[in-house]
Formats: sequence, C-alpha cells, structure tokens
Amino acid sequence: MQPEISSFVPTLISLAVILGVLFAVGLVLRRLRDGSWSRPGAGAARIRILAARPVGWQSSLLIVEADGQRFLVGAGRNGLTAIGALSAQDGDFSAALDAAAKNPPRVP
Repeated sequence: MQPEISSFVPTLISLAVILGVLFAVGLVLRRLRDGSWSRPGAGAARIRILAARPVGWQSSLLIVEADGQRFLVGAGRNGLTAIGALSAQDGDFSAALDAAAKNPPRVP
C-alpha cells in the first residue's frame, strides 16, 4: 500500500508550527540574554572597547567608547577604574594609550 500525500499534510503543518515556535523562543531568549528588554533604554547605549594594552600581570589600560565619548579605563583584579575622559583634541588615541601604559597611575 502506498500512503496518500494528503495524509502527510497535517504532519508537515504540525512540524512547521513546532519549528516556528522554537525559532520564536530562540529570538526571545537572545533578546533576554542581550539585556535589551531588562532595562529601559538599554538597547540605545553602546559600549565598545576600542583598544587594550596590558600594563602588568593582571592589569590593563582600555580605551572605551560609550555613547560617543571615549574614556581611558584601568582594569585589574579589583575591578575597573575610570582614569579620565579623552577628547578629540587628544589626537591619536593609540599614542594616548601608549603614554598611559608607560606611566600608569599609582593606586593607593
């Protein structure tokens, strides 16, 4: 006996519905993981690490861009420390990072 094609249609529709639900759940989980639904306006703020330079065993200097502004940040075992804001007048940010790496601030 050969099965009719019409007997496969409900099975294919059920499979399509299940795959659609799985895809939708994946999209929702991705949005929740990104945090864009957890805080108002979180999707609008963008934070990027533009450059990083190690300055010790577990310490580094970072140039971070947040909402169009650039900052020099120190990172180490005890967390992050904002060293200062960088302006467009600072010129080459790589040079600013090199200068800061050569003379790291002393932590009390």
